[in-house]
Amino acid sequence: MGHKVQVVVIGGGATGAGILWDLTLRGIESLLVERDDLATGTSGRFHGLLHSGARYVVNDIHSAAECIQENKILREIAPHCIEDTGGVFVATTDDDFGYIEKWLAGCQKAGIQAEEISSGELLSLEPALTGDITKAFNVPDAAVDGFKLVTANAVSAQKKGAKVKTYTEIINFKIENDKVQGVYLKNKFSQREEFVECDFVINATGAWVGQVAALAGQDINVSPDKGVLVVVNHRITKRIINHLRPPGNGDIFVPHGTVTIFGTTSRPTFDPDDSEVFLDEVLELLNEGTKLVPELKEMRIIRAFAGTRPLYEPDGMAKGRQATREFFLIDHKEAGLDGLVSVVGGKLTTYRLMAKAAVDFVANKLGVDKPCCTHIEKLINPLTTKKLGYGPYICQCELVNKEMLDQAVMGKEHFILSDVGRLTRLGLGPCQGIFCNLRAAGYYHQARKLEISEANKLLKDRVQERWKGNRAVLWGEQIKEVELSRAVYLGLLNLEHLDNDDYEL
Repeated sequence: MGHKVQVVVIGGGATGAGILWDLTLRGIESLLVERDDLATGTSGRFHGLLHSGARYVVNDIHSAAECIQENKILREIAPHCIEDTGGVFVATTDDDFGYIEKWLAGCQKAGIQAEEISSGELLSLEPALTGDITKAFNVPDAAVDGFKLVTANAVSAQKKGAKVKTYTEIINFKIENDKVQGVYLKNKFSQREEFVECDFVINATGAWVGQVAALAGQDINVSPDKGVLVVVNHRITKRIINHLRPPGNGDIFVPHGTVTIFGTTSRPTFDPDDSEVFLDEVLELLNEGTKLVPELKEMRIIRAFAGTRPLYEPDGMAKGRQATREFFLIDHKEAGLDGLVSVVGGKLTTYRLMAKAAVDFVANKLGVDKPCCTHIEKLINPLTTKKLGYGPYICQCELVNKEMLDQAVMGKEHFILSDVGRLTRLGLGPCQGIFCNLRAAGYYHQARKLEISEANKLLKDRVQERWKGNRAVLWGEQIKEVELSRAVYLGLLNLEHLDNDDYEL
């Protein structure tokens, strides 16, 4: 059995959730489908930067102008997802002065305010930086919580009647007379299949856009590009630090919550699910990072992770950092299939603009003339529970209490602890969940009446996921903490042998 909606949105990242919110505000009945949880793809695997656009002003002025425009809008509609850290671009004696002049001209052209700050003043504010600074400029960068932003769009849409199905993947399209009639879906937990009839499908799956289009017999020349980032166990700086040079590896530090996210690399990959991190990639980053933060290698690196950028060039020529960060809307009717559009490229900072373009197109096809208003409609805060000034806390690093755990899974039939961590930051702080993962599993066993085997699986899956991010950074203080974690979960709790599942711990 199935049902019908006007539009099915495939992809639960920022663009897909933004599209759902835009469709809903225009009165278009919609369903969002995501194979995992919200923000588990590229939107949850980046450095957490709300771009001012200054990174792109030399080679991609149009994208730079879009970033500063959306930067200003997002501060108004989603202030609960943004920390206004400010950013600074820093050049050293090894950097090209000619590039700095091009960069300043580009900032002016794109409408990005870049104010020079003396090296002495900057060092007094950010003592962890190198003393080898020749030029520095403040820009309106900010830190953005991608997890919370995506969820805010989805929850805001749900409050107005939209439907969201997580852990549900598309397995096929129904096509008749060269027109999409609907989609066949499968729930990853229950294995239940269903058919949803629709007038239009919007493919907003980022780096996976080619795989989804292929199910409908369509070809999209997307080039997934893997970027590795590392997490330092404290906030190295108050501001976001950018290396003022042509975009390259290891040129940005983003203070995020209680930690710092530092990156990134750029390597082409054929697999958008390629998230494995290797030691040489981490060391490459650290070598570059010491040019701005000399003591970086002495700091405790608690985790490394990777995401894939959905790079797209219509001619398929440019790759990696040379590829544009503009986005593209593909109407598959031009290739003989009506009822399917794909949106590809772009940045998280420009997700709302991408959503607007997609919904403008589909609304016109459906005869809906209501204009976009996502630039003025404020998003709901998906986590309204206040952090207490005292305990008890399930996660003491990130001050997560029981009320926050309840709110994180409200209305969810299926969830894992990583889903909870994305929204509440449970286990994302300096201790990486040694104690709070166990507490959270125990709490859900009690509060959600989970079977013991279900609670054990919640815990085991979370510990395994954290281990994946630890493997490439096992040295110094971090290896001591990993050994403590192994002693707790393997020595005391016998986690490896619970329910006889095979886990690499």
